[in-house]
Amino acid sequence: MKSMEIRILFDNKKEDIRYVVGWGVSYLVNGDILFDAGENEEMLFHNMRLMDIRPDQIKKIVISHEHWDHVGGLWRLITGNPGVPVYICPGFSREFKDRIISSGANAIEVGPFTEIDRNIYTSGEIQGSCRYGRIPEQVLILRSKKGISVVTGCAHNGIADILKSINERMPGPIHLVLGGFHTLDMSASVVGSVIKRFQQMGVGKVAPTHCTGDEAIRLFKEFYGADFVEAVVGKTIHV
Repeated sequence: MKSMEIRILFDNKKEDIRYVVGWGVSYLVNGDILFDAGENEEMLFHNMRLMDIRPDQIKKIVISHEHWDHVGGLWRLITGNPGVPVYICPGFSREFKDRIISSGANAIEVGPFTEIDRNIYTSGEIQGSCRYGRIPEQVLILRSKKGISVVTGCAHNGIADILKSINERMPGPIHLVLGGFHTLDMSASVVGSVIKRFQQMGVGKVAPTHCTGDEAIRLFKEFYGADFVEAVVGKTIHV
């Protein structure tokens, strides 16, 4: 089983002053699978140019959920890459699905734990709700020689619950969890309980970003120490 790489194209922190940052995320897996498209096409494409990533090298796109800060660069990516498959949740809005199709892409509604590439899966639409109501969302799951890595957009429906459901379906060590954990407004004690569940499930490394929130990120860093991964724009993470 081969190792994989995840490049951080867009997020709210950077390792080089030349990159631009903002709200939202975009990650490139193995050079040709894009997970989410950031908040803004100009910002995303600026970072892609600096990283020598061409739109036409992206062969598949996975959208975690249809909030603006995860789809900002999607339409320009589709225009520059006609026919590209875009993996979406069945519960996404009709308007969003129709726009993908009218923009020239192939909208593919995912089922639970669908393999979209060799050893790369989508969780399928995650069932549940949060204080914002029901938000259809999916996460990306990579299976490599280091174990399972989970890439999230926002994890609105509870990051620990999502990991538990993945572990039940795909037993094995969780090497890394990367992305937004949606703990931004949680108290330190609640974040602590989330971290405890991570440790009980044997999560080896964490790379929290985006809607995790600065205070929660600090707590994860404190608990995980050397196993905390700084996920900043421009960085490549090997899993």
